[in-house]
Amino acid sequence: MRFPSIAIAAAFWCACGSVAAACQGATILFQDSFERLQPTWGEGSDSFKVAESQLEIAPPADSYYWTANSANLYDDVDMCVTMTTLEAGDPVEAKAGLIFWYTDVNNFYVFELAPNGMASVWRRQRGKWLAQVDWREAKGANKGDDAINELRVATVGSNATFYINGNEFEQLEEGSPPENGQQVGLFAASPPSGVARFGFDNLKITKP
Repeated sequence: MRFPSIAIAAAFWCACGSVAAACQGATILFQDSFERLQPTWGEGSDSFKVAESQLEIAPPADSYYWTANSANLYDDVDMCVTMTTLEAGDPVEAKAGLIFWYTDVNNFYVFELAPNGMASVWRRQRGKWLAQVDWREAKGANKGDDAINELRVATVGSNATFYINGNEFEQLEEGSPPENGQQVGLFAASPPSGVARFGFDNLKITKP
């Protein structure tokens, strides 16, 4: 879902290295390799489409876009996705990541990584953005255009743990998961200076 941008406080993969780690759960609850746009993601558009076997999200300048997958409602999850910064524009203001504890368009959480290697966690509550983990450098994050990073979120009860390329970034305690199960999804934001493009692949949701 795309909305005008508001002020939000606010990997590189090459022959020399690769993105490590993956979801740790043994039971797969959902997965998508994005060979085509599954209908549970909603309708495609120029800003939201499958291209070259990955889901590409490219919000217009100075805006953000998110979508929640409607395949299932989940309790606890261990989920991961491979995210590529196709074009950052402004590596500080561009950002993308994983949505979790999603109830509706005005109530969810998002784990975000910017192309400059900084990460944060935000809560959207009643349509307002609330910082849960302030922006700070993420250990092991790959930076810049063409960077590939694996993002992982594991939720157990009201706790959530965040990882980037297998490195623990932070733990959030006493969060507010939906009482009747969560949806999960993907998020991206473009800077005021132009369009940022992010690619997502190998999304997997497992049972912790």
